[in-house]
Amino acid sequence: MNTSEAKEKLLLYRGPIDDADPELREALAYAHRNPELAEWLREQVSHYGVIRSKLREAEPPGDLAEKTIDNQPILFRRDWTQILKLAAAIIISATITALSMKFWQRDGHRLIRGREVVVKGEVLDLTCYVAYNLSGPEHASCAGDCIRDGLPVGIKAEDGKVYLLTGFGAHVNAELADYAAKIVTVKGKETARDGFAQIQVEEIRKF
Repeated sequence: MNTSEAKEKLLLYRGPIDDADPELREALAYAHRNPELAEWLREQVSHYGVIRSKLREAEPPGDLAEKTIDNQPILFRRDWTQILKLAAAIIISATITALSMKFWQRDGHRLIRGREVVVKGEVLDLTCYVAYNLSGPEHASCAGDCIRDGLPVGIKAEDGKVYLLTGFGAHVNAELADYAAKIVTVKGKETARDGFAQIQVEEIRKF
């Protein structure tokens, strides 16, 4: 250790209270062997003492504690119910997407032979609909964002039956994002497996 390194460490020295600090012990020993550094350290400790005494004399504002508390960020408890709902929505979304891809890739012949249907109904963001039962005008903005981001889109027919809409790749989402929670008519081929219905969209009528 040299004088410069010792000074850098001893800038943190506050007096006898720090004598046992292992971080400062070597620097203090070096100062005891170096008269010039020892004199510098005495002045440093003296200056620190003056500053400390002046600070002790200062009267803090009466409302300092209140202001300090008021300006601290408030830590809210995590709402685990909402976190679990979000996790469920993500899982549901991934499952729906995986199922639609599976139907499209492995059962193309079934889709082609599907029954031609024309369905009129409300455009749904299926993730929020399945997870939270959210639909209608109040949910339109959120539903539009989810559909635009590529989450599964569906339609709720006038008889209450819900279909997953597929086909055109991402174009179905792009076509329907601005019509979330609105009434449209879709034409396409209906297929189903294990009660899960979908329509391979061929035409969308937005009126």
